[in-house]
Amino acid sequence: MNKKRLSLNLIGQLVSFACSLGIGFFLTPYIVSNLGQETYGFVGLANNFTSYISLFTIAIDGMLSRYVTIEYSKKEHEEASRYLSTAFIAKAAISLILLIPMLLLVSKLEYVVNVSSGIVQDVRILWLLIFLAFLGNLSFGSFNTSLFAANRLDIQAVISVLCNLLRASVLIITFAFFPAHVWYVGFATLLSSIVSLTVTYLIKKHIMPEVKVSPKYFNFKYIKRLVVVGIWNSLNKLQQILTDGLDLLITNLFINGAEMGLLSVAKTIPVHISSLISTVASSFDPSMTISYAKNDKSEFLSTTKFAMKFSGFLCSIPILGFIAFGTKFYSLWMPSLNADEISKVQILSVLTMLPQIFSVYVYPLYTVNTITTKLKVPVLLSLCIGVANVVIVYVLLRTTGLGVYAVAGVSTIMWTLRVFLFVPTYAAWSLKMKLSTFYKPLLKGVLNVVITGFVLCLISYFTNANSWIELALICLPAGLVGYILCFFIMFERSEREKVITMVKNKLPGKR
Repeated sequence: MNKKRLSLNLIGQLVSFACSLGIGFFLTPYIVSNLGQETYGFVGLANNFTSYISLFTIAIDGMLSRYVTIEYSKKEHEEASRYLSTAFIAKAAISLILLIPMLLLVSKLEYVVNVSSGIVQDVRILWLLIFLAFLGNLSFGSFNTSLFAANRLDIQAVISVLCNLLRASVLIITFAFFPAHVWYVGFATLLSSIVSLTVTYLIKKHIMPEVKVSPKYFNFKYIKRLVVVGIWNSLNKLQQILTDGLDLLITNLFINGAEMGLLSVAKTIPVHISSLISTVASSFDPSMTISYAKNDKSEFLSTTKFAMKFSGFLCSIPILGFIAFGTKFYSLWMPSLNADEISKVQILSVLTMLPQIFSVYVYPLYTVNTITTKLKVPVLLSLCIGVANVVIVYVLLRTTGLGVYAVAGVSTIMWTLRVFLFVPTYAAWSLKMKLSTFYKPLLKGVLNVVITGFVLCLISYFTNANSWIELALICLPAGLVGYILCFFIMFERSEREKVITMVKNKLPGKR
């Protein structure tokens, strides 16, 4: 494992995450207070629709990084060129085909979803711009594979930071000097996507000139190879949509736009926390993939176990802290909402984050399934869970008064059961190890949730915050206490010494 490279990847990804979080932190309350919670809900719903559409392409894209990385690691540059060229041309063609139904959807938007007449045009432009950004990323996003294969996620993070700053600048200028419109969000997204794709392509030519993109390398055989394995990624994406990707749409269609807006607000911070988990865990993906390509099972297993512990240690405290101090946070963050709405948003946030409390300890194991290409069983199981989620939510909406709580709560229960009963055992089985191999860090994580969560809730109960400064003065020492407790709970004595050395050397990947 290249410790220096892992360190740069992780730090870069965390800085990128912080920039994205900062934009959402300041933008969300502004839109809600100036344009209304319903209008804000359509930003999230537009992004959800792009995830629905990605079902048509993820079968090709999902395994591309794996194949290019493995071939590039073996110095098989022409073979890597065939994979990259085939994927790029195929996705560009799909983008052109998808443009037609997307334009039809935008033109008939008010007949597809419930949208107030006064904001139809604003939302229509928003969706058009977000769809165009999505199609651009779909067509040219394959070049990101070069950064993954070269283990240069730090460069990708720098690009992301710069584009987030560009997006923030565009939003500040438009909202400050022009009448407020939600479509500014779409315009900023499209502009930053164009810049990101252009810079990524230029960097790809510099760091990986051996891998070419040319029509002469296009071959249907490689599409078939990508799709045969990648189809399970499409099904996995489908189950994600069925589990939590339809929640805003279901709320819009079966309840109302205002409730959809509250749910969208409630999901804002959990989505960023989920992104943090993914960011930390994915920093190990190139190292895991490269060690697997070299058939170094010992290094692969060592990297995977360390990724589990490090992800749990770094990411659990923000989740537990937000659950403990969420009501105080929302009262300051969303002053335009009344007390009942604040309470509802906090409950929905907690329901959304409950699976993440435990997923943080097993997230790297999802990468094991991708690298070993053993995707069939977990995807089929998850697909069944997704279908059951939609059916149960529909029944509860029709027969009970749970409303939006049913939308957020059912998937939480089902996904938590999957984390405990299936994810660790299947990853161990796919690596031909004892089924209990990965349960130790998970059970330590449960202990950490109980003890540290209780302490943070206790601190929250006996404190009060009427300003951001007061909240910061409470949360910062509380977070420090949480990390100290987590440090002693998650790591054994010998591991603590390694972590201390790791921090001193500023090498998060050092063993």
